[in-house]
Amino acid sequence: MKKPRASICLILLCWFVYASSYLGKVNYAANVNQVMGFFNVDHGSAGLVSTFFFFAYGIGQVINGLFCKKYNIKWMVFISLIVSGSVNLAVAILNNFSIIKYLWLFNGISMSFLWPNLIRLLSETVSKKDIPKATAVMGTTVATGTVLVYATSALFAKINFKLSFYVPAVLFMAVALVWIFSVSNLVEKVKSEVQESTENAITESKKEPFNKTVLLLTIGVFAFFGVATNLIKDGLTTWVPSILKERYNLDESLSIVLTLLLPIVAMFANVFAIMVHKKIIDFIVQCGLMFLISGVIIGGVICSISLNLFIITLIGFTVVCFLISSCNSVITSIFPLFMKDKVNSGKMAGILNGFCYLGSTISSYGLGSVADNFGWTAVFYVLLAVCVIVVLVSLIYLLIKKSILKKSV
Repeated sequence: MKKPRASICLILLCWFVYASSYLGKVNYAANVNQVMGFFNVDHGSAGLVSTFFFFAYGIGQVINGLFCKKYNIKWMVFISLIVSGSVNLAVAILNNFSIIKYLWLFNGISMSFLWPNLIRLLSETVSKKDIPKATAVMGTTVATGTVLVYATSALFAKINFKLSFYVPAVLFMAVALVWIFSVSNLVEKVKSEVQESTENAITESKKEPFNKTVLLLTIGVFAFFGVATNLIKDGLTTWVPSILKERYNLDESLSIVLTLLLPIVAMFANVFAIMVHKKIIDFIVQCGLMFLISGVIIGGVICSISLNLFIITLIGFTVVCFLISSCNSVITSIFPLFMKDKVNSGKMAGILNGFCYLGSTISSYGLGSVADNFGWTAVFYVLLAVCVIVVLVSLIYLLIKKSILKKSV
């Protein structure tokens, strides 16, 4: 049996590290209903913990994106996993809710080192021909990790929700050891493979001319899109269990299981994004179209509220999550890796992912507070407004881009 190439093994190792990290950073959001019941707190207070995490994670992404070029990737990833595992263990043991938000803040700082360093490692190590593979594989980490955390949370909800914190505490220690003892050897083997195919990589590297001003405009628009993308995507994955339980009176564990539809479908969003990009070359236009369709679907969900059928809401938000997740893949992995010859991929991935988690910060506390004060229907209108704004920004981008290219001719 032929052994897989070292580059494929390295890509899979990075995938394994980041996908598994979701068990220790999204586990709180996946168990928010149990947390509210156990500690007797409201949506806003429970959402504040995730807000602390997303704030630290988002700021950390930007900072680490800027400075990851100076990091020792091997040890930074190892330390990140060990620290996060320790924080999860502390949350599982302690019964004081007031301290959890500070522990989760620290967890956000720790986890923020992973994505920019992993993307930087792949962009600097794998060959040009393997970049599409790396993009496709790494783009599935978010959905895969989310499926894992919600699946285990649904199981642990029937036993003891604190297992959702004990498990990553142990898992992260094991993943950290796998990483530290294998990554250096794989990197050396990949470098040997790349040397053998250097000529092919150089031939492929020159494709189409680009305008630096348009590139900067694209990055700026993507920063805004990142906020909108995660506000909707993480807002849905965080609060759909509560929506199904509180609005449609479904069982708590069943609500979590049904919510699994969102990340399961989103696992294919990255491949979908790459396929769409073959038809729509402009990344901004591609994302704008996805938000336009999502807005129409959210509008349909709002119009169907009077029917009081949870299946319409669930299917509608599942499709929206799929479309918006494809945009998230474009922003955080496809665009940074495809532009590796023009920008520092690790820096770009970190900065754009940081803006994405600004949206996550807003979604956790913001949408929870809207629900507390105005109900879930108001939350649906907020999501619709976000889609409308993104579509308008896309149209403005097209006009500005056209003007820039016209002047450069």
